[in-house]
Amino acid sequence: MPIVVVAKPPQEYAAWVEEQKALAAASGAAPVRVAAVTHAAAVSDDPNKKWTLDELKAAGAKLYSANCAPCHQPTGKGMPPSFPALDGSKIANGPKGAQIALVLAGKQGTAMASFARLSDTELAAVITYTRNAWGNRAGEVLPADVKSARQ
Repeated sequence: MPIVVVAKPPQEYAAWVEEQKALAAASGAAPVRVAAVTHAAAVSDDPNKKWTLDELKAAGAKLYSANCAPCHQPTGKGMPPSFPALDGSKIANGPKGAQIALVLAGKQGTAMASFARLSDTELAAVITYTRNAWGNRAGEVLPADVKSARQ
C-alpha cells in the first residue's frame, strides 16, 4: 500500500489536497484519502473533559478505521505475523499503560509506527476502542492517561 507523507504550511497544504483530488478524478483513479493533522486541533483538546466509554468507543472506531484497520484489519484479526491481531491480544487486554506506551512510541523493527502525532483525546479514543471492540473488554483509557504517559 503506497503511502505519501507531505508536510506543508496550512495554506499550501489545502491547495495541494485540491490538486491531488483533481488529478485522481481526471485519471479515474480512486479518490485520494487525506488525513490532516494540525497542532491547533491537538492543543484544543481538553484532557480533563469527562468522556463516557461510549463516546470514546465511537470516536475511536472512526480513528481505528482510518489509521489502524489497514494493518490490523477491521475485524481486529490482523495479518500475522507482520500485523498481529488486536482481538484477544495481550496488549489490548493488558495494562493500559503498556498499550499507551506502544501506540505513542511504536515498535522498533516492525511496521508499528508511533502515533504520537495524534492528540491525547484521539489516542485515548482509539485505544479505548481496541480495548472494547470484538471480544475485548478491558475498559477505557482517558485523555488524561495519555497526557500523563507523554510526560
